Amino acid sequence: MKKSLLFAAALLALASCTREATVEVPGGDLTLIARMEGPATKTIVEGETHVWWEPGDAIKVFSGEQSAQFTTDITASAATASFNGTLEVAEGAALWGVYPFSESAAFTDGTVTTVLPAAQAARAGSFEKDLNVAIAHSTTTELQFRNVGGGVKFSVSKAGITKVSFKGNNAEPLAGTVKVGLDESGIPVVSEILEPATEITLSAPAGTTFEAGQSYFLVALPTQLPDGFTMTLTYEDNHEEVVNSDKAVEIKRSRFGVLTNVDTNAVASVPTFRITNMWVVGGTGPDYGGVGVIDILSKPDYWNDEDGRGITALVDNYYQLLPDGSFVNYAGADARNWWFVYSGTVNPVDHKDIDLREFYDVLPLKDGRYAIDGAQVTFTKSDGSTTTANFVGPGSYEITGSTKTVTIQRQALVFTITGGKDDWDNIFKDYDKIAARPRQLYIEMERLPADFVVPETSRTSDADFKYIPPEEPGPGGDFDWTTIPGDWNVYGGNSAPFGIWVLGGSGDDPAFVSPIDKSWDWDDTIWKESDNVLAIAVSSFTGTQATGTTNWWAGNDGAFWNYTWKKTGEDLSRFYNKIPKGKVEFTLDIAALTVTWANGTVARILLPGEHEFVYGKKKAIPEGCFGLCFHLMDPIAPTDDRWNDVDRFINAPLEYLIMFEKQ
Repeated sequence: MKKSLLFAAALLALASCTREATVEVPGGDLTLIARMEGPATKTIVEGETHVWWEPGDAIKVFSGEQSAQFTTDITASAATASFNGTLEVAEGAALWGVYPFSESAAFTDGTVTTVLPAAQAARAGSFEKDLNVAIAHSTTTELQFRNVGGGVKFSVSKAGITKVSFKGNNAEPLAGTVKVGLDESGIPVVSEILEPATEITLSAPAGTTFEAGQSYFLVALPTQLPDGFTMTLTYEDNHEEVVNSDKAVEIKRSRFGVLTNVDTNAVASVPTFRITNMWVVGGTGPDYGGVGVIDILSKPDYWNDEDGRGITALVDNYYQLLPDGSFVNYAGADARNWWFVYSGTVNPVDHKDIDLREFYDVLPLKDGRYAIDGAQVTFTKSDGSTTTANFVGPGSYEITGSTKTVTIQRQALVFTITGGKDDWDNIFKDYDKIAARPRQLYIEMERLPADFVVPETSRTSDADFKYIPPEEPGPGGDFDWTTIPGDWNVYGGNSAPFGIWVLGGSGDDPAFVSPIDKSWDWDDTIWKESDNVLAIAVSSFTGTQATGTTNWWAGNDGAFWNYTWKKTGEDLSRFYNKIPKGKVEFTLDIAALTVTWANGTVARILLPGEHEFVYGKKKAIPEGCFGLCFHLMDPIAPTDDRWNDVDRFINAPLEYLIMFEKQ
């Protein structure tokens, strides 16, 4: 769950204390006095103000390139302890020390490298032994250890808690491998975080739980948390409660902010959000500039708005994260959710609506559950299916393979979209980014004020709607055959979308290419074909057969394409001179969707919609159009010209397709 809360007291400075440690160096007369800064110091906090050494404590001392471990020999906790070890120290050399001892701790050019761990063990009344990092530097025999981190002191009032996690609401670094130096006053300053951790987890010892009312400490690096923090409490039965504050917090070095009974002393409000922006990152061919960023919430015309369920239906929705881990999606005053249907009016492939639920149905539509793990959020819908997003804070995020960015003003959930397919024919269109090859969805949300209450009129739901596409037509489809008589032009003319295509190429990767789009491969008569007219006259309809005549004439330019390959002068009319010129009788089989002319030429009729060819290659016929497809040859083994124009048009042209639209 998430709750808003206030610090019971702001970052509280406890009383300071010191303790002494004598470092004995065999074979020399050097005695080091090591003092620890209080109170956010080493291990045990006695009476809230005194910090004590413990048996087994060890430090690492550096002198130039030399270092050694020094270990105390005390048998009980004490304010002063002697440490024993061996270290070669040049006369007048500076000494550096780091607590706790670590083999990996290093010293270079005035910088100590060590680790403040993110996984910490809970210890009633204090913090974990060998946890709170401190460093010291001296050119004399006295070492003053000063704390690197600060942290949070808290207590819980409920029993059964096994783990407490703490993080900033903007994923600020709190722990990890750090490089630490000293400022002019000898105060530790973190210069670099090499392996940052954004969440600190405090775990009770195995088989135990946190003691209600007892104080606990977690240690963190100094930082600002401008948008507050979140604490997650995990219970023995593995359910979680989430306590959230949106108040600015500063974690100060050597200081602990105090929270009391974090699981109960919370304002009884529920975090409520609403969507402000939705960006889709997608596109075919990143290497060719095909990736783009589109704010789909600002594109209402792209979506089917039937019964008010276009994308703008989301504008008045409210989303809540309840204390028990439940997620609620209120559909707002219009009682409508977006139903993810891309409008056929902007679909360049077949002008049909497209159900994109598989891409964009990421949040529970009515209610569900959520779980937060670091910067990752998992939503569980009512049917048990799950979706996962990464949480990102304000900033600009670069898009891989592109110079474009997504800029977040508040906070956003980022979902990865799978299942899209490349569409090279529409690579630079919004359709490609949104409907064909979406890759990521950024949902930016505004968190409403803590005292906001969702209006009663907006506490609606719309979870049961379902988009049902029109039934697929049977043989002959829903094409109106009575419109066949008349004049038909080549679809698209001389420009995209082209109406003449060849599916060609040797091997198992043929492609659709347009001779008009590749006009440089042909002599100038290629432009003559595009204004041709197919005049169809029907003499009879009998059952599923129609008879009549076609008249394939040259159009306004009075000429046909002569099918000549420009580079060699080769005549390729054997492939592409398929429709009989002039007036010729035909028989149309509506059930088989074929047309046969009197000279024996046969073509398949392709009605509006998507059609699949060899090796899964697809091509769509637009609404209001039909296609004549001539089978030229079966696939062949790869040639030396594979993937070149000569291979697709001459070596292995498989299908020849001409699309027509009514004049």
